Amino acid sequence: MIEKVLEILENAGFNFTARELVDIFWLAIHLDEEKPDSTPQKHQREKIQDSHRRRYRLPIKQDSTPEHQQVNKLEKQKSIQKSQPAIQNPPPSLPVALPSVHKFISEAEPNLNIPVRKSVSLKVPAAPALRNTLELGRALRPLMRKVPSLTNQILDEEATVKQIAEQDIWVPVFAPKPQRWLELALVVEKSNSTVIWEPTIRELQKLLKHHGAFRDVRTWELKVTPTASELFPLKLCSQGSLKQNYRNDINSTPYTPDILIDPKERRLILLVTDCISPAWRNKFIHPTLKLWGNKGLLTILQLLPEELWERTALSAATPVYLSSLKPGVPNSQLLTTIWDEDEIENDNSSESISIPIVTLEPQPLLTWSQVIAGFGNITTAGFKFSLPELRSQTKINPKPSQLTPDTIVNRFRATASPTARRLAGLMAAAPVSLPVVQLIQKTLLPDSRQIHIAEVFMSGLLKSTTIKDNPDYIEYEFLPGVRKLLVDSVPKSKAISVIDAVSEYISEKLGLSVQQFEARLLLPAYEHDNLAIKIRPFAKIKAEVFRRLGGIYAHIAEDLENNSLQALEDFPPLQTLEYEVATISIKHDHKHTINLKNFIFEVATIEINKSKYTTEIVIHRQQQQNQYFAENLDNLDNKIQLEMVQIPDGTFLMGAPRGEDYTMHNEFPQHQVTVPTFFMSKYPITQAQWQAVANLPQVSREMKLEPSYFRGDNLPVEQISWYDAVEFCARLSNHTQKEYRLPSEAEWEYACRAGTFTPFHFGETITSDLANYNALEIYATEKQGENRRHTTEVGHFAVANAFGLYDMHGNVWEWCIDDWHNGYDDAPIDSTAWLRRFEHNNKHSGKVLRGGSWFDVPEECRSACRSTYFPGYEYYFFGFRVVCNI
Repeated sequence: MIEKVLEILENAGFNFTARELVDIFWLAIHLDEEKPDSTPQKHQREKIQDSHRRRYRLPIKQDSTPEHQQVNKLEKQKSIQKSQPAIQNPPPSLPVALPSVHKFISEAEPNLNIPVRKSVSLKVPAAPALRNTLELGRALRPLMRKVPSLTNQILDEEATVKQIAEQDIWVPVFAPKPQRWLELALVVEKSNSTVIWEPTIRELQKLLKHHGAFRDVRTWELKVTPTASELFPLKLCSQGSLKQNYRNDINSTPYTPDILIDPKERRLILLVTDCISPAWRNKFIHPTLKLWGNKGLLTILQLLPEELWERTALSAATPVYLSSLKPGVPNSQLLTTIWDEDEIENDNSSESISIPIVTLEPQPLLTWSQVIAGFGNITTAGFKFSLPELRSQTKINPKPSQLTPDTIVNRFRATASPTARRLAGLMAAAPVSLPVVQLIQKTLLPDSRQIHIAEVFMSGLLKSTTIKDNPDYIEYEFLPGVRKLLVDSVPKSKAISVIDAVSEYISEKLGLSVQQFEARLLLPAYEHDNLAIKIRPFAKIKAEVFRRLGGIYAHIAEDLENNSLQALEDFPPLQTLEYEVATISIKHDHKHTINLKNFIFEVATIEINKSKYTTEIVIHRQQQQNQYFAENLDNLDNKIQLEMVQIPDGTFLMGAPRGEDYTMHNEFPQHQVTVPTFFMSKYPITQAQWQAVANLPQVSREMKLEPSYFRGDNLPVEQISWYDAVEFCARLSNHTQKEYRLPSEAEWEYACRAGTFTPFHFGETITSDLANYNALEIYATEKQGENRRHTTEVGHFAVANAFGLYDMHGNVWEWCIDDWHNGYDDAPIDSTAWLRRFEHNNKHSGKVLRGGSWFDVPEECRSACRSTYFPGYEYYFFGFRVVCNI
């Protein structure tokens, strides 16, 4: 039963830890389970102009069949498509749950057999909102001091023994238990822009909660009105739509801000905000700042980068330097130095409060931590807020609606970053909601971040159009005339790509196939047609964009605009149409058919559990499945086989991340590489496999039948030069009529990592229970292990990585086809081998080795570790494995 649940979760794209799975199973016992609806299937569509002509013209132009019958045709075509294999999409990232569509689909199309789903999962960008969590965690270390607890005690063994020895009093002696000196109140300001920062805030809350610098971490939501400030306990949901990630308890009662004041001054209040809400512009938040700053430790965590602060309410405050001579003092006792001498002359406010300000960057965070910890000679940035009476009037900026579209767009282009400008142009080709924007980011602007979304949303280009009964569909709209100006700056191909991606997204959201959705766009809408009402906004935007593109797209725009509302009684009755479908199958004439088989393997991951006195290494094991094919190497009885595992296509970060221990300069810079599907041998080449191929006809050079120092059929072959490995591939290719070769360095690391980002595919460390290496040296906090001093049989540890590959760490170094380079500057991004033009056949040019060996210490067995030797060099820890492209 548990295995089945794990398989379902894995297929749905979830990657839970063991602890999270335990919580899920516990909760499932106490809740009624609801069966999920069928999983939606993606549909592959052509993107060239001819396909657009067929896609949009076919339902209404190809024949005289009534339009409603053509919708039924699309339904039958959909049933045929369902029988085809589903297209495998890359794994992902954040699932976005979409609202129920059962009601309005059933009302709009009562006679269509449309499969309805309660929710659909859309894969949105996998890039984390916080990309430097390790450095941020290190920056918080100055706050990790401990103080004696006032309530909890622990046994003082030394004092107890001393008391017994000196006074013969057999009574235990207790001492105050050391505890973290600060607890944290993470306060998130509720504003219109909060939804943009939800992923960042969620990851920040997780980082702070698990970091260990704070005794307790509680998250609050701050709502500021002209008359009051209210606090609500905030529950962060790990799953669900973006609108649901911040969910207040329905029965919660608002608290006043003074609930966060700690008499012992051991509570740090971290106010998470971008300082652009009306509460900041109109200074409604100032009384709350005064309360927290005078009686507590208050810091503003500014989500926007420093270059944008002038566009926020911080431009009206006075920048200052802040320092402290002792730890944990309230803001009112911080030592304040104003940046600009001119500001000192103008600073006549007798009532003000200075507040440190910090961003989510390691260096500012470290400086701030040192000031809070009372280092004395350290200063951090802050702002001094004057606290006038709320009756004072603030300057009101002209509303965007009072400006012309040209002025609004030109102002945005003059101040926004290049990435934000490109993002705004792509957004203009689609309805604007956060899931759609994130879809655009993933497909067309993978390097963009949340700050670029914030730039667009705070630019004045958009206005909110959220509908109460359907708030997730279209949440924002460009101001009149703005969309046209932005679309004109977007290349035609990019605009079409946006429309294609969003069409697929909206069709899935409505429970329709792409063909059904596009047919419904071209069918006339009728009164009380709720489905048509839902898709009309997109049809309007699509027509506007296509009209700007011209050519064939102008004709499609004309069709979209000509479909106005008609009376429901004018719609002819639906009829059933029966027809035959002919299917053409194209058979490729291959000499060899690849018969892929499924195999089940065990994956091991290492979890490090730390306590005050001990560190425990826990190995979690789970079963996974992949496909492979077997190559027979022995023509006589087929006893010797080469198993080739299918490696799925994907994109990964090659090289070592900053902050990983024991890295070398040649492992940088980390860069993104896209890898197509290929096959890799399940194990390093064994001595039995080597001998079988060595008996095949020679291609370029002779091969020794028994080159290895350690002997055994299932031991990896070693004492192999790069030239020997290339000869093996050449003979194997001739024998099988398939192209076998050594892996490129990018292919090897991609296959080794198997979707992981940690130093080893096992996790943050490695153990001799899982791999063959010199375990007398340790990598992290694991115990010393065994140094076997020889190779082990392939698959000896019976654990693989997530792709089903064995012995990727240790045992023998594995040759790659690449020439050696001292770093990744200008490295290929398409996984091809990196060869030097004039040194490829040079015997003195080094070749790349990967994976470490039985001889090496753990850091040399990391996924990112690289080594090099001359191609003619042989040693008893040099082996290889092969790849094949089919």
